[in-house]
Amino acid sequence: MEDRKIIQLLFARAENAISELAARFGKQLHRIAHNILGNPSDAEECTNDTYLALWNAIPPISPDPLAPYVYRTGRNTALKRLHRDTAKKRDSRYDISLEELNGCLPGGDLEQEIDARELGRTIDRFLDLKSRESRYIFIRRYWYGDSIGEIARELKMQENAVSVRLNRIRNSLKEYLEREGYHYGA
Repeated sequence: MEDRKIIQLLFARAENAISELAARFGKQLHRIAHNILGNPSDAEECTNDTYLALWNAIPPISPDPLAPYVYRTGRNTALKRLHRDTAKKRDSRYDISLEELNGCLPGGDLEQEIDARELGRTIDRFLDLKSRESRYIFIRRYWYGDSIGEIARELKMQENAVSVRLNRIRNSLKEYLEREGYHYGA
């Protein structure tokens, strides 16, 4: 079903709106949640929580396009659960992928929403300069939380090649951010 029709169902509060969301986005939502949480049952629960969040958010908003909104909502739902469930320990695959980025992201006031949004726009500009494949690898690793092995299988590459590419992208990102005025702590 088209995104526009799903939004219409949500606005109409039609009973089949959630099942249409699940049919269209469920597999990828579950994958994102599982990559972040590392547990199939937690991922399933998080996916269902995402449907509820979407039901409550639409209306009044009418996201266009729908897919990024759905995936961002699912990712945020999973991250909230991860932080709630693992406040004292850091062991998920998603945390590992984010730790890889620590060396190229500036420290300090990233907690402030305005700074984080500007950093996001700067990273978007950086990714616009990269090849389609490099952008794809970066997004799969650091947004969706896919493992290097999963990315390698999807692209029919060696894991080492993906790892090397990610390392080069991170180094390039660090240099780009420094040129853009982001400073690093010691």
